Amino acid sequence: MNTLERLKDKTILFLEDNAELAVNATSLLNIFVQKVHHVTTLAEAALLFEKSHIDIIISDIKLKNENGLDFIRKIRSTNVQIPILIISGHKDEDFLLRSIPLGLTAYLLKPIKYDELIQALEQCSEKLGLNQMQKIELKEGWYFDTENKILIKEGENLSLNKKESLLMELIAHNRDRLITKDMIQSAVWEFEDMSDSALTNFILRIRRRFGKTFIYTIPDLGYRFKL
Repeated sequence: MNTLERLKDKTILFLEDNAELAVNATSLLNIFVQKVHHVTTLAEAALLFEKSHIDIIISDIKLKNENGLDFIRKIRSTNVQIPILIISGHKDEDFLLRSIPLGLTAYLLKPIKYDELIQALEQCSEKLGLNQMQKIELKEGWYFDTENKILIKEGENLSLNKKESLLMELIAHNRDRLITKDMIQSAVWEFEDMSDSALTNFILRIRRRFGKTFIYTIPDLGYRFKL
């Protein structure tokens, strides 16, 4: 499959307050993706990201009285996976240094060149492909990231402690199967002793964090994950 073909069902959030640039770029982006949501303010961008499924973010740095970097920091506080492209009117070395922790996919200079945008989209596609390889879908909207050991709930990254992470890995490979006490003892407690009360309290904490129906009990047998 062509790298760009992977984007045909993807959605882009495009934060840009220059109307002419936005129209031209949106027309081009629509060739490769399913939908482009164009917004002009940080508030609009934050609301859209919260309410809609977004696969890629493209943001200008300098908006009217606002800084796109503030929006990106907010996104990265809960989502470290989504590809982000930055647009700037000039090369800002100070910004480049400050943006290193944000894990940007590409940095594009205005005026945006066609070949550079295509290259950036290809990088986004590759990143999305890698993300998908390391994510196991537990149920609709829920994924376990096997590399970063986090649970992703409808785009939000939820940190896990060691035992929670080991349980998610066990669930990920046994979604349609009964999970017995012995399986949990071996996979989650490893070489530690596991009392009945410790297991009960652990399952209660899981339900408090992720919902009462996240995992349910099969009396005298074990547990099943709620698909």
